[in-house]
Amino acid sequence: MTKITEGADLCTVIVTVDAEPAEMENLAAHASAGLEAFRSYPGFVSGALHVSQDGGRIVQYLQWATEADYRACVDDPSWDDRASTRRFMERVESGAARVDVRTYVVRRTAVTPSRSDSRSSG
Repeated sequence: MTKITEGADLCTVIVTVDAEPAEMENLAAHASAGLEAFRSYPGFVSGALHVSQDGGRIVQYLQWATEADYRACVDDPSWDDRASTRRFMERVESGAARVDVRTYVVRRTAVTPSRSDSRSSG
């Protein structure tokens, strides 16, 4: 399970993909397959895939032990052998999908206690 924690010594990667809703099912399938594949790479900690309610954006939240682990994964040439990667890159190169990938450090988190937590602390 993905857990966002301040001060965790992790590399956080957030990938956004913007496209027309008609494109999104195939793009989301590729992103979902990627999440499963990441599990076999050293240093992968967790990930989550979000699709906006309007169907125009995917956000993939990834946690890696180190940035070097993340880079080793994305630099693996075997990604080029995957049909879904080729289809994804065709959509990007044609302009049908726009992708932004950035690494982050968690600076601050906030959590609202659940009702059961509130009742048990009083």
